[in-house]
Amino acid sequence: MVRTILIICVGISFLSCNTAREKGNRTTNANSKHEIDKLYEKATKHNDYFSMVHLGWHYDTGTGIKQNPREAAGWYRMAAEKGGHSMAQNNLGCLYRDGRGVIQDYKRAGALFRLSSEQGNRHAKTNLGWLYERGYGLEINYTESLRLYSEAAKERKDFQTGKMSPGHPMAQNNLGCLYRDGKGTEPDPLTAIKWFRKAAEAGNSHGHYNLGIMYERGLGIKTDMRKALEHYETSLKMGNVYAMNAVASIFKNGKTVPQNHSLALKYFTMAAERGYSMAMYNLGILHLEGNGVKKDSITAIEWISRAAELGNAYAQAKYAWMLASGIGIRQDYTKAAKWYKQAAEQGLVVAQISLATILHAGVAGEKDLISAYKWMKLATDAGNKKAMASLPIIIEEMNADQKTKASLLISKFIAQPNIEELAKEDAPLAED
Repeated sequence: MVRTILIICVGISFLSCNTAREKGNRTTNANSKHEIDKLYEKATKHNDYFSMVHLGWHYDTGTGIKQNPREAAGWYRMAAEKGGHSMAQNNLGCLYRDGRGVIQDYKRAGALFRLSSEQGNRHAKTNLGWLYERGYGLEINYTESLRLYSEAAKERKDFQTGKMSPGHPMAQNNLGCLYRDGKGTEPDPLTAIKWFRKAAEAGNSHGHYNLGIMYERGLGIKTDMRKALEHYETSLKMGNVYAMNAVASIFKNGKTVPQNHSLALKYFTMAAERGYSMAMYNLGILHLEGNGVKKDSITAIEWISRAAELGNAYAQAKYAWMLASGIGIRQDYTKAAKWYKQAAEQGLVVAQISLATILHAGVAGEKDLISAYKWMKLATDAGNKKAMASLPIIIEEMNADQKTKASLLISKFIAQPNIEELAKEDAPLAED
């Protein structure tokens, strides 16, 4: 597969900057029951906070012992609250961020990351920067994200060895994305490339993937498809689902390579089985259209509905269309309206138009001119010609009061796109 990729010219139709959380160091010498028992003894009898963190890590990752996030949270909490241990604070923050072993609480996660980052912990700086970038539990603040990523990404002197220790790979990747996209700073593709390279050199799959994009698109550097493919290849080998989906899209579209739906099916399936919703959606479309596989609307709707449940707006709109059309499933306009609404609230114009049409026709219940106007007007404001042609038809049936109410709804509307997060951080064990 890799050799095939290396000889093709790539045209990627769906690529996004994937800022992500860091995969931490999972290495430890204490993997046997005897060694874990020793950690337990030190933690309980000698109040050794370092041992508490290690015990928490074992329960967190399931290394040498049955995985138990709740038990991990208990050990991390003791080391964090009683000992002020920076790695315990960071790792406990990760549990609160992801809702593992504790009730998900982004604000609590942010508070713990802040305590840890104030002690210089680069994992925590990266995680706190990520919360600021995404706006989880905190107001979006790209400038603060940039600052935190910058501090974590830079090399620094190890006081024990006197040697320079490398920067945090995921912070380097995320910093590159901010510079590339002009978030918290002016767009600077050259600086973005510098940080992507550092992340890639450290073995970060997202760094390789994003660096591949820079070479493929010629952003801040001369287009070089061979180098782009080398980075995509590395990313694929490391199991990066974004790369799998992108390569599958290349073969499906056949813009710069001979169209090959069988290969597209293979790579979409690889990414879909790893939980990537966009790949699930794309895989469903292949089954729906019968490209590279026998046409099968039942299998198509299984994949598309799974992607819709994960919050993928394109899948939500397609699932709604299948419900409204009775393709692969019993026709149900009420359910169709529900899924169109979820996609419309994310700002997907095609869903806004379809939802407005259903509400205007009253096929999912009582006719709702106010909501129909709202969604069609939003699509019109986005420049959609079909919406522009349809809006006057709705307006003709509305009175002044209905128009006023609809306009108020429009003024309050803020699109809330779902951001799929797949790169989970394994709890780091190494001291920072």
